[in-house]
Amino acid sequence: MKVLVIVNESPWGATLALTAQRLVCAMTSAGCSIDAVYFRGDGVYNAQTGRAVDAGTPDLAKTWTELSGKDNFPLLLCKSAATRRLDFDPEGGFREAGLAEILERVQACDRVVSF
Repeated sequence: MKVLVIVNESPWGATLALTAQRLVCAMTSAGCSIDAVYFRGDGVYNAQTGRAVDAGTPDLAKTWTELSGKDNFPLLLCKSAATRRLDFDPEGGFREAGLAEILERVQACDRVVSF
């Protein structure tokens, strides 16, 4: 099964970004294929590294990058949300993507999961 995961929440605004990350780990362990993880809205803040973290809030940018490298799927940032919210160029495996690319990925996937 091919899955597109959409993350709408920032890493510190709710626990949904962490939940999405845990689901991706479980799905890849179970043999599912992650087509991509798409970050939109405040979800683009998941690409921000170097934030102070505590025991309950891991550095999600680092772990997203590690997951992406291990399981070979892209980390896509909504281009318009990244332009409005981020004051740095994405790095560590994150890249911007336009709506046309996301629509193509949605059509090619068996499932789309949104957090």
